[in-house]
Amino acid sequence: MSNLVKEKITTNLDKAKSQGKIRAEHIREIVKDAVAQTVAELKEGSDEIGLIVRDAISTVIADLKGGGTEKTEKSEKITASIEGAIEGSIQDRQKAIAERRVRLMAIQMQLDQQQEALDRESSTIMADIRDAELPDTNPEEISLAVNTYQERQELGTFQERYFDLKSQLAGLDEKLADRYGDRYQEIKQQWEKVKTWYDQKKVESEASGVIPLQQKQIEIEETAGGLGSVVARKEQQIKQNLKEMWQGKDSVAKR
Repeated sequence: MSNLVKEKITTNLDKAKSQGKIRAEHIREIVKDAVAQTVAELKEGSDEIGLIVRDAISTVIADLKGGGTEKTEKSEKITASIEGAIEGSIQDRQKAIAERRVRLMAIQMQLDQQQEALDRESSTIMADIRDAELPDTNPEEISLAVNTYQERQELGTFQERYFDLKSQLAGLDEKLADRYGDRYQEIKQQWEKVKTWYDQKKVESEASGVIPLQQKQIEIEETAGGLGSVVARKEQQIKQNLKEMWQGKDSVAKR
């Protein structure tokens, strides 16, 4: 398999060069296709994939030697070979995951619709109980009991969503920590400093009225953008969801 991927890449590189100057994007596609085709012929769970990826990249590096390629251009082409090799090695499995995700989303949609139907049915039953003239009962007591039941149901739903989002945040945090290591921890610390700064400025602007809160929002967004961190924005999005849910819980508790 290792020799097979080398042959495919070498053949396609020679063909592309015979048609004119070969660019980084050409190398990326050549390597991606060669690796994807080779991996597709392996048995599931094979440990040869890593070897195929390494051989694909080394084939491109060997091809670039002595070609008079500038250092920057050579670096771009090697990077392109790495991108192509990785993408090719996971292409089929990534496609399978995407297909499963679509099926799961369809199932989730059906479950949501069924849950909504059950919720409407429960609400109708509760309304009937509240309006019914039951013997030996006080209407106010019945109404209070119904409201208490509904509040407990809503708080239970909130708690379920809260733990789900908390689990998502923990999973995201673990995944990014594994991928970026100390760099990710540094970004998190920077984000916490920015968040602390924003909270302080928010209090100051609301107290003095000198600088509009909207302007502070722009400043915090620019500062966060300066960090270049999609990680921070994603984490903040989840935190905002949790904040809104807490507010929803408070509004329920005040009924």
